[in-house]
Amino acid sequence: GTGAHATTRCCLELLLALADGGRASGAFADWGTGSGVLAVAASRLGWAPVAGCDHEPAAVEAAAGNAAANAAAVSVARVNLREEVPPSAPTVVANLTSPLLVPLAGRMARGEIAVPDRMIVSGLLMSERDRVRSAYAAAGLVVEDQIESGDWAAFSMRR
Repeated sequence: GTGAHATTRCCLELLLALADGGRASGAFADWGTGSGVLAVAASRLGWAPVAGCDHEPAAVEAAAGNAAANAAAVSVARVNLREEVPPSAPTVVANLTSPLLVPLAGRMARGEIAVPDRMIVSGLLMSERDRVRSAYAAAGLVVEDQIESGDWAAFSMRR
């Protein structure tokens, strides 16, 4: 994506809120990085190291290219989020759809994936908010901030 989608803007807004609160430090992971917009932003805001992952080879290539073009230190790897373990970090962003977000939360709750200290999720419809919130609560993450844009919602959560 170009970063113009409402869910990307919501994630950027929540990332900026963390940065404004002095929390832009330490490792950062972007699950489903797409074009790498969020990973690049995280790197430029002060998180390091930054790792992005996506299952689409074209997305991995685009994200790496965008990171280089923006002088952002971002490593990008191909990861199938349905089957593989994504990169772990104290801060994670996942701008995905609920059919991916909910199973990831379940894998966290079962201890298959490390639970981050802070996590931003988006790509969920307003009608899916409660289901997604409950799934992440079961993994020990509580919603600290929420943004809505049209039919879309985004959460900033902490452990």
